[in-house]
Amino acid sequence: MIALVKRLTVSQTLFLSHLLLALLIISGMSVARYESEWHRQIRFSAALAKQSLQSQVHMFSTAVSGLNYASMTLTSTVETLSAIDDALFIEVSGRSDHTNRSVVVRYIPKTKMVWRADVENGEMDTSMARIGKLEALLKQVESYNTLESRKLNYLLEKARSEHRLLENSDVMAESYTLDWDKPLDVDEPFFLDDNNYVLHVVLPLRNKNGGLIWAVFDAQELAQFKTALTRSIALQALIALFLALAVVYWVAHWIVNPLNNLASSMGGSASYRSLDAFPELERDDEIGQLARAYRGLLLKIDQQLDSLRAKSDADSLTGLGSRYKYSRTVLPYIERSIHSGQVVGLMICDIDNFKAYNDIYGHMQGDRALVSVANSLQAQLTNVDMAFRYGGEEFVILCYRHDRKELERVSELLRRSVENTNLIHSGNPNYEKITVSIGGALAHVDSLTGEPIDYEQLVESLFTTADRVLYECKRSGRNRSAWASVFSTQIVEVHSATSTK
Repeated sequence: MIALVKRLTVSQTLFLSHLLLALLIISGMSVARYESEWHRQIRFSAALAKQSLQSQVHMFSTAVSGLNYASMTLTSTVETLSAIDDALFIEVSGRSDHTNRSVVVRYIPKTKMVWRADVENGEMDTSMARIGKLEALLKQVESYNTLESRKLNYLLEKARSEHRLLENSDVMAESYTLDWDKPLDVDEPFFLDDNNYVLHVVLPLRNKNGGLIWAVFDAQELAQFKTALTRSIALQALIALFLALAVVYWVAHWIVNPLNNLASSMGGSASYRSLDAFPELERDDEIGQLARAYRGLLLKIDQQLDSLRAKSDADSLTGLGSRYKYSRTVLPYIERSIHSGQVVGLMICDIDNFKAYNDIYGHMQGDRALVSVANSLQAQLTNVDMAFRYGGEEFVILCYRHDRKELERVSELLRRSVENTNLIHSGNPNYEKITVSIGGALAHVDSLTGEPIDYEQLVESLFTTADRVLYECKRSGRNRSAWASVFSTQIVEVHSATSTK
């Protein structure tokens, strides 16, 4: 994992880190919003359910306290409960304040069914016996005793009603099965069953021995709300993620791309002039500062390179061009001269018996002789010619003229100029002074065959030919100049020196 992270680019790292951060923030906020709105909706639904039952709390408290089943099973009570929206089941339970007897009455509001769930053994027989006793008493009452008759009829009707309730309760106890479990923690005022989407609401009664109303409500609207809420949050999360990706892209475009451009420039051969059109130079932020600092650094580097190039281009002793400058300029010089239709020449000048000069007069005097010869050569050249110290006592001269004769005159002028310096050289037999031998090689576009021209091969051939001609001049007695066309074996001697003592 760490190795994989190390291989990531800055752009990839920035993208992944921002994406991870955005996902964490969006996920956290989405979960927080979901929890907040979902529980708020549950509390709101529970509050509505409790409000619909609140009006019955006093009546049920009184009925449980006095063990008044008749009041709890009145048609008006059942009608009131059936009018409560989404109520699936209601149970009223508690203990009578007078007899401490357990009271449990259940309702199904939609079907207007009501029954007791607290029927004890023998209670049916007791009810039948009471009805028989009341009927017997009613028969014994004189017909003129209206008040007593009315009282017994009321009690008899109440006993019969209670008996019917007992019969109905007995049937319901056998046939009806609760689909819900009563909440164990009755201290909580409501509880949502996420599996069946029913809302359990618990309200306490106000009688002395206590009791409660347990109601179950259909919570399918909460399920629909949950689906809509989830979709809304998911859509908003996707939009937020898209915006986060857009921000990451903008950051990458605004920060990483300029850094990549700078890195590419650093990896190439850029100069400070190539950064003139760099748009980041106009920025006022840290990227702009970095770009301007980089451009300033390139400027310093170019200046130092120019200084080093100038120093390396010039021979430190003679002031002529260095061998490095020759290797850098010979190819474009030859190519340019050939293209212009001129006859181009390459001459190698070598001081005759210079080792003997150093042995006789010392290296300090030898350096002075090299400077004198270089000055003599440079004095005979024009501004289109180039002279280089190739190494030791050897010089290379590049020049071009209209024809071969002019090149031969140039080489002879150079040879005579050095000879006329009259620097004494006792180790140079026949001449007793410093002289040079010059081997020249020339080329013209008409003498070259093949298309296109291989200028690198041409330069090499010019130098090889000039070196071969120089060798012939040395072998023929020194203090001579001679020429040969490139790729030719014929050498034409321009000057054949005679012995002078």
